[in-house]
Amino acid sequence: MKRLAKFLPQFDGFGLSDSEWKKINRSDMSPSFWLSSDDYQRLGVSVPKKNAPVIGLLFGREDGHYCSDWNYVLSLAKAGAAIMFLDYENHRSQLADCDALVLPGGAFASPEKFYTDAKTHRLEYPTQRSQAYVESIIDALKYRMPILGICAGAQMMAGVAGMKLYRSGDYFESPIEHRTSEEKAHRIWFAEGTPFASLMGNRKSMIVNSRHSEFLAPERVQREELRLCEGDSLPLDIYATATDGIPEAWGDMQKGILCVQWHPEDFADAGKLPYKWVVDMASIHH
Repeated sequence: MKRLAKFLPQFDGFGLSDSEWKKINRSDMSPSFWLSSDDYQRLGVSVPKKNAPVIGLLFGREDGHYCSDWNYVLSLAKAGAAIMFLDYENHRSQLADCDALVLPGGAFASPEKFYTDAKTHRLEYPTQRSQAYVESIIDALKYRMPILGICAGAQMMAGVAGMKLYRSGDYFESPIEHRTSEEKAHRIWFAEGTPFASLMGNRKSMIVNSRHSEFLAPERVQREELRLCEGDSLPLDIYATATDGIPEAWGDMQKGILCVQWHPEDFADAGKLPYKWVVDMASIHH
């Protein structure tokens, strides 16, 4: 049954409380949660057309609530998406009705096997949220559905693909501060000739924000960890790096996968191009 998410002014986002979700989940076999017509208007965006592509946006968590940040929702709505929110219990059935998957950022633990120093005694899924991310990615790949990963969502996509993460900046020395609230944190450099460089206007570099405490390991470390031979490809291509060699964008855009480590939803229109890309790809999948 279709249900409407609510505007939550205390979090400047859209969602519902755990108590509301539990009540709905008890009464509905497979509820789906959508952005209301009033909230599209609240965002200053037209209500999507009936044939608009449906973007499945995994909920975040805020103090006993499922919640998606205003800027995630605004970026997708401005790109022409109909937005369905995915919870952590019904995500698999909900995703079946979507045309693309967006994995937002957030602070939560990744599965142990994703790290360069994996400890075998740890649980495969440390949180319900990480399990929902992994299962949603696996299903989206099965459906050949476009995927956009942001920050922690990008790292989860990389881990599912078989790439390795660092737990913290302790694994390398860098003049860059990657975890900061600054709007312009550091410069990244695009790999020339890639689909992502083309999407971003074939510029050589740009300044991004940076709010992550974990990192995708550099290409050299990926090759060592995965025991790749010369000429072998990584599971996902690296599209951009910071000046310290830390990857900042990766994916396989020909297969509909794009991941960015920064938060493009906080930029002006040109910076929101990854959101336009996923909605355009969803239109093709649709």
